[in-house]
Amino acid sequence: MIIAALVLLGVTAVLPLILAAAPIGHRTGPNLIAAVATPLALGGVAVLALVADRASGAAAVITHCLTVLAAVTGGTLLVRGALLLGGIEPWQLDTRPPEPEAAGSGDAPEPAPTPLRGGRVIGYLERIAVVAALGLRWPEAIAIVLAVKGLGRYPELREPGAAEQFIIGTLASVLWAAAVAGTGYLLLH
Repeated sequence: MIIAALVLLGVTAVLPLILAAAPIGHRTGPNLIAAVATPLALGGVAVLALVADRASGAAAVITHCLTVLAAVTGGTLLVRGALLLGGIEPWQLDTRPPEPEAAGSGDAPEPAPTPLRGGRVIGYLERIAVVAALGLRWPEAIAIVLAVKGLGRYPELREPGAAEQFIIGTLASVLWAAAVAGTGYLLLH
């Protein structure tokens, strides 16, 4: 059973990379479906972890590695989905806006790109720190990570829409990392 849980944890870690490479473009529906697929896979891992023997030896090392990888890769899709639900369009996150479809629609003013640059890399680091803090049984470190992030972003939070993007992205990212860390804990203990 532990092998099945590790395979599904590996799928949880790799699935977001595959979905990110899929040609879903700027359409909201496929982006939201992609954001839901990864947590469902993690839920399957959690169910298997409840009935599996505990990972030990090489399986424990693999569990630790896949837990960190799943936290980093899956968080990106989950945050993107949460931001979409919060009204932030996909092109505002990290790509150029789509070209106008009709010749007459090009007269509309172009929406401003997101004010929070570098969010994806900051999210990767944030999720690694959260998983490490929980794995080391030092949850207080999460408060330190969030304080550093908040202080670093403070000047940018006055921009229109930045505070909402910051809060939605941070909460989705931290909740995902904590869920993955908890699932890893179930496999190990």
